[in-house]
Order: sequence, then structure tokens, then C-alpha cells
Amino acid sequence: MNCNTKNNHIMKRIFTLLAIAASFVFAISCNKENGGNGKGNGGSADKQPITIDGDFADWAALEAGQFVSAKNNPNSNFEGVKEIRVTANEDFVYYYIKFDQTTLEEQLEKNDKLNIRLCLNTDGEFTSGYDQYFLESYDFIVEGPLGNGEGGFGKFDGTMHQRVYNEAESKMAWIALLEIGNNIAMGAGAGNEYEIVLARDIFNGAIASSTEPNQPIGDVFQTGIRFYCDGWAELSNMPNAEVDEDNTHGWGHMLEVHTQK
Repeated sequence: MNCNTKNNHIMKRIFTLLAIAASFVFAISCNKENGGNGKGNGGSADKQPITIDGDFADWAALEAGQFVSAKNNPNSNFEGVKEIRVTANEDFVYYYIKFDQTTLEEQLEKNDKLNIRLCLNTDGEFTSGYDQYFLESYDFIVEGPLGNGEGGFGKFDGTMHQRVYNEAESKMAWIALLEIGNNIAMGAGAGNEYEIVLARDIFNGAIASSTEPNQPIGDVFQTGIRFYCDGWAELSNMPNAEVDEDNTHGWGHMLEVHTQK
């Protein structure tokens, strides 16, 4: 694919996402196996539509083999988030979040913006990248607020960053690939639930423009979510695990997502 063709394809996806955003309607076909550790092997399943509209009946209708998920470990350091779910097709990655009701109400009463980081590992190995908060390292984050700063949910609008080696400072650091308003993601929430859609072509297009070593989202990738309250204080990370002598932070394994073909 030449540069012009590739750029046209990326622009077409951007315009498609914008058009879909106007109506908040997305369609998805999912067929992932939901193992106990969040790792799926694929399978067959009927198509299930996901609409990013703050109505979660479509998520509730998904069968266990159609997504990967993690629930909060009661022996972890966290209690602010009850569950996350993730599923993907060739165009989009979808995230579902269920907050602890009391914790969410407390944060929204403070007009907290509820910043999160969607963390993604895309290169198939787990030692390079950022090595904090999960048991596997990850290469990219999409970061932004779920709250509108006025006591309620807003539309998710994320920046994108890549973990790279900074030659000048002789250490690893995050570099910005996309700023706010880039249309890489959007979301909607109601009650104590929230859902997000991430556009794979915009994500992969940003990676392609980076001068650093990179790997686009492929058929299989790993992901988790970091949650923050006011002032970027830690609220939760999902997945998490029981705190013990071997895992003093209670970090969990990232979810492994298999793309629906």
C-alpha cells in the first residue's frame, strides 16, 4: 500500500468515525473465548451490536465467549471499579466499565473528571515498554477524562502516547503521538457504567507516523485500564489481583483480546 492510498484509508476511517459519532451507533461482531484469566482462544458466536449510547443492554446480552473481562479482586488494593469488559472487531476496540456506585458518586460530587488510561501492549512481548501497574509491560496509552467536571459523565476524548527510550535523558519516557480532539475514541455513560470505542485505524495511523519502533494493533493484543481520581491520585487498576508476598502491589495480568474476523 503506497502512502497516498494508506493516508486516504486512514482519512476515510476518521470520517467514518465522525459520522458514527454523530449518531452514537456502532456495530460489532464478537467471538472470543472468555477464560478465567482473561485469555481467549476464539470461537464462533452470533453477531452482537454494541451502541455507544449509555444503554448497556447490548453488553448484558453478550455471552461469555464473546468478550474478555476482569472483576475486582476483593483482596486487591482497590475497590473503586467492579468490572471491565473488552471486545474487538477489525475496525474498533470496545471497552465496558462498571464502577462501584458509592465510589463513583463520591468522585462525581467533587466534580472529578475521572481520568483513565487505556493501556495497550501490541508487540507480542511483555518486557519492553512501561513495566508498572500490570504484570506485563505495555507500549501505548490512550488517556482522557470520563467525567465532564460538572458532576456527571462526559464523552471520552483521549490523547495517545508511546513508551520509548529517550536518548538525551538516557531513560524510558512517554512521547505524545496524538493530542486532544483527534477522534481516536469516544464514550458514553449512565448510572455507574461507561463504554468506550477506540478506532483501530486512527491508532495504527498514529503509530505509523512515529519515528520510534512500533507495532500496530494486530489480531491479538493485550490491554488493561488505569483509573484516577482528582489530581491523578490512584483510584484503581483493572485487571488486578490479590496482594501477597509475591505480588505486593496486587497487579493483575492484562486482558488478552482476540480480534473477530
